[in-house]
Amino acid sequence: MSLQDQRRLQFKHECIDDNPPTARMSFCLTTDLTGNGRPDVIVGAVGRKAPVTIPVLDKQIFLGKLVGTREIINRLEWNVFWYENPGWERHEVAKSPELSVGGALGDINGDGRVELVTGQNLNEHELYWFEQAADPRDRWTRRLITDDFEKYHDVAVADVDDDGELEVLALSQESETVFYYDIPTDPTLEPWPVNNRHLVAENLNVEGVQVLDVDGDGRTEIVAGMNVFHRREDGDGWDREVVAEGWEWTRIVAADVDGDGEEELVVTEGDLPYQGDRRARLGIFDPPDWELTVLHDDMSNPHSLQVADLNDDGRQDIFVAEMGLEEGHEPRQFVFWNRGDGTFDSEVVASGVPTHEAKLVDLDGDGKLDVVGKGYAHRTVDAWYQA
Repeated sequence: MSLQDQRRLQFKHECIDDNPPTARMSFCLTTDLTGNGRPDVIVGAVGRKAPVTIPVLDKQIFLGKLVGTREIINRLEWNVFWYENPGWERHEVAKSPELSVGGALGDINGDGRVELVTGQNLNEHELYWFEQAADPRDRWTRRLITDDFEKYHDVAVADVDDDGELEVLALSQESETVFYYDIPTDPTLEPWPVNNRHLVAENLNVEGVQVLDVDGDGRTEIVAGMNVFHRREDGDGWDREVVAEGWEWTRIVAADVDGDGEEELVVTEGDLPYQGDRRARLGIFDPPDWELTVLHDDMSNPHSLQVADLNDDGRQDIFVAEMGLEEGHEPRQFVFWNRGDGTFDSEVVASGVPTHEAKLVDLDGDGKLDVVGKGYAHRTVDAWYQA
């Protein structure tokens, strides 16, 4: 397919929900919860509904600032909900205020159904798993893993230590700790035993996580921010390899984008310039020396990053979307089309709708990858269907 043909791809926008049951939505995940072969969409939220005010002495007072009202709002607000595909009926399944960015799915209790793992945000300390009900439309049971750290930004459910069993890995930003838990024999224990916990790194505040054999040595590595952690051959601890300095607030995908059989690291600076004073970059780091190729250096909070073959040419393309936190800037969605020789052509495929933690997935069963995402501060959940 020529680049001209690629540029004919169009995305049709649909707003799935223009009034979700909370504000400041944090994570977006997709999986088939109903068994009908279609991916459903799970959304979590920091919380805090759109401000509700009352007039007091000719002033408008935000109810969340009055004594006791924040706690009432937290009890009333649904922070985990999902949309059933097709039709997008919303099911509100859990209440848990202050959920942070970064959720993961995995079968925690061995019942054959995926559970949700996610943690709380700034100034909060709890990391949870949510047990899916027999009917996923019913209430999910929240269970505590730990409350020993603060602000969990990004988690993973994977076989971290190659023992053939799943573990729960988490990045705690405020506690500057990367750690994982062996799932206990009885995962309903609250909290999980400290003896099941393994520290990977301390004094490290990072975002973005992936678990895979990134260097092809037959052992699983942990990619956490701009670091690769290699498990020592004797199994006693991890060695840290720094990929690059100066890349902040990262979203990371490890994928072979140049066809050389090795995993590159595709990275965006997802919270810049919102959390800094410069524009965000999109780059590819090529092993073994992690040589950098910058594909774009003028992005605005590109907190959605996915790598997939969008046009069935056998090459891995890169999808990036901006989250719309910069005043006066129209958020964009990009596709970086893979030429097959390590270079890419950039195309803006949609604009105008703030998008956070978007995913590429075939929503309508036509064999083509679509986009689903939601706002962070912008209160909509949205889909873009590839024509």
